[in-house]
Amino acid sequence: MRPLLRVQTLVPAAGLVVFLLVFGLFGGPSDPAEAARWVGLGVLLAPAVMVYAHRPAAACAAILGAVLWSPLATGLPTVLAVGAYALVAVLVARADRTPPPLPVPHRRPPRPYALPHVAAPAEVAGFALLVVAAGGVVWVGVDDAAVPWLAATIAAFGLGCALLARAVRHQAALRRLFTTPQPVHSVRAVEQEGYVHVLLPAEDGRTAREFAFDVAEPEPRHDEDDVHTEAAVLYGDPRPGSWCALEVGDRLHVPVGPVGDVVVVPYDVVEGLPREIEDDEEQLVDPDALRPADRDAGAFQPREHRIAPQRAWTATLVIGLGAALGVGELALLAGLPRAVLVVAAAIAGAAGFEYGWRAQLRPRLRWHAGGVAAIGFRERNREPWATDSAIVHDDGGTVLLTAGQAVLTVPVPPPWPSAAHQRTADQLVAALRDARIRALETSPLPPPPDIEVPRRPVLLYVLWAATVAATTLILH
Repeated sequence: MRPLLRVQTLVPAAGLVVFLLVFGLFGGPSDPAEAARWVGLGVLLAPAVMVYAHRPAAACAAILGAVLWSPLATGLPTVLAVGAYALVAVLVARADRTPPPLPVPHRRPPRPYALPHVAAPAEVAGFALLVVAAGGVVWVGVDDAAVPWLAATIAAFGLGCALLARAVRHQAALRRLFTTPQPVHSVRAVEQEGYVHVLLPAEDGRTAREFAFDVAEPEPRHDEDDVHTEAAVLYGDPRPGSWCALEVGDRLHVPVGPVGDVVVVPYDVVEGLPREIEDDEEQLVDPDALRPADRDAGAFQPREHRIAPQRAWTATLVIGLGAALGVGELALLAGLPRAVLVVAAAIAGAAGFEYGWRAQLRPRLRWHAGGVAAIGFRERNREPWATDSAIVHDDGGTVLLTAGQAVLTVPVPPPWPSAAHQRTADQLVAALRDARIRALETSPLPPPPDIEVPRRPVLLYVLWAATVAATTLILH
């Protein structure tokens, strides 16, 4: 799910808002022909699925969609809405620009014997989607009942074009890697089956950037059983999505895919390997992050963390209302009876509110020196502290907590509004680490605090009923 939560998500989110506005508030296209509304829906849907394959292609599709909607619009608000959608897609595409070159020596990598054909899966999938889209156009041309499939046909055509553009971009990036001077780095590398593992030490030697990428060689060149690093030369910019080549001795590793995730790890200069974390050096408490209530709390005083109620209820309402309106609009476009529309909106709204309840309102964490108790999306856990317990956060609104036999993922979005009574990720990490340290210094320890799974509040059902009623009134 994580790739769905990156900057690309702005495009489908904007598309959903524009869809609700154009087909709900603004009345849809001005052309009364049945095909007009499905074509209009298709050009709104295409950029939302294309952006995950190729951002510039999605931006071009959004601009073409805005041009197409200009004669279909019933007024200026529709033109402005689809124009704003195109602007969001363009801004997301511009965020994918190549950064300036690194201030390191540049030289051209050794010329490989041959360049592999890369991005074959994207190429095959792209051609297949174009064939499916062509078949959809023929079907619509011979059968009037197939007109609603125009939206899916346009989206499939757009996604196919985006996948082909992605394949072309990858092949061009591979050629450019060996025809232009590239940044040169001294690294440590492990040659493994089908890919290489690289460590790029920082200037101070205390940390290193760790990443890997697939290479054309199917087998490693060494027969040793132990994993060790060798001195190597890296050509290229070591960042996610870039293309790099690796030279180890007289062996040149040609990539068949871009660099994956890049993480910073402690580095052992002597061994040339990631340094093991020892003596809890990474589990110290930041005293500045401790809230006064956590600093002064007793060792066995239960404390609790929840997402700020204002934020949780707002997010749940938006999810439920958006799901009901979106499905209701689709049912209206499909010409379904009113009773079916209401049932579809009710089911979609219920699913949306259930997701909001489990992801926003229900999760909570309670702890003291005896252990932690948590209620998550599905399960409930009660675990004591252990010597190998660890608490970290990923800078993305999530705290990862290892306690006992469980690994808990605790949602900690930024407090909203700013005055909300909720810990930030840094504050929660500091409070949990403080309780863990107290647990390691105390004996005997009580069991973890009790925690009960909360029931769905009555307000949740009231909001669902109001959402269904509001959706019915808006669509009729």
